[in-house]
Amino acid sequence: MLTAPQLETLLAQRTRFRRLLHVTSCTSTQDLAAAEPRDGDAVFWADHQTKGRGRQQREWHDEPGADLAVTFRLRLALPQPLALPAALPLAVLQACEPLLGRPLRVKWPNDLFLDGRKLCGVLIDAGFAGPDSYLIGVGVNCNRVRFPPDLETIATSLAAASGHLVDRGALLLAIAERLHTMLDQLVARRHGELEALFRDRLGLFGRRVVVDVGGAQVGVLTGLDFQQLTLDGGRSWPLAIVRSIRAE
Repeated sequence: MLTAPQLETLLAQRTRFRRLLHVTSCTSTQDLAAAEPRDGDAVFWADHQTKGRGRQQREWHDEPGADLAVTFRLRLALPQPLALPAALPLAVLQACEPLLGRPLRVKWPNDLFLDGRKLCGVLIDAGFAGPDSYLIGVGVNCNRVRFPPDLETIATSLAAASGHLVDRGALLLAIAERLHTMLDQLVARRHGELEALFRDRLGLFGRRVVVDVGGAQVGVLTGLDFQQLTLDGGRSWPLAIVRSIRAE
């Protein structure tokens, strides 16, 4: 198991993140990262969040010492900032899939599913410290094998799915490495392969879907990239305003 000092050294060697702050508990790693006064790209990891949150202020529950709750804080000028929400789940997916040996599914806008159950959620708080600043939160169900009654039929974990425990520090490092590579691709505008992976893991391309853009739109999904979604008949919407996509 990687120790925090070992992990910080590897992060600095392999990624843009030069510092690691690892705490036993905090309200949320997003709050921790926003409040920490030192500048520079860094990683904030907690063994437990007392008020973890997802999108739209929804709660994110973790099992203390078993799951991964982490925020990557960075400042970076992206040529297409709205590509980040679509690319982020893919970086986490690429880090998790080798531990499972089978593909994960992206559920737009911010979840990863395995066999129909939620495994991971991601969150982006942009502009917290001015332009080009981001807090990227990632929550992964890692080593828990039991869930509260209201979650046991809709959630899963890496340990439950694979049958073995996960080194949370090693997974954090793998996510940081994938995130680093993904950010480089976005900056260089070389994200065609990521967009193809996005379409594949969404699993809805060419199917009849219901799209929520402030009202339900129904049709065949004929076009999808990091900027927009298109249904048959040439109907298109910016991906940023799409609240959900599901099979009809």
